[in-house]
Amino acid sequence: MAVTAVMTAALISACQKRADTQPSTDLSRDAQISALQNRVDQLERRVSKEMPGSDDSGERVPPGPIKSITFRSGTADDRLRIYWENGKVSSLPCTLEQGTWACG
Repeated sequence: MAVTAVMTAALISACQKRADTQPSTDLSRDAQISALQNRVDQLERRVSKEMPGSDDSGERVPPGPIKSITFRSGTADDRLRIYWENGKVSSLPCTLEQGTWACG
């Protein structure tokens, strides 16, 4: 009987110690998760600020393969035209900059 009482007391005290240390561990873990989430948010804002925005609209670059490309120069409106397999046409204005054509 005395052994059972000692064992019961030991088990109860062991459970109480865990209950006392568990909240501080949870708080520490929650603080670490919160700090990591804040850092991820900071990095995402930094990347989105430094990444150039995409100006490609669905009309300019339709999905699918290209059927043909033509380039017209020496006119008032130098253009690169892309003819897509689905029948759409993309017309990109071009300029001559330092001996190199730039279109888009």
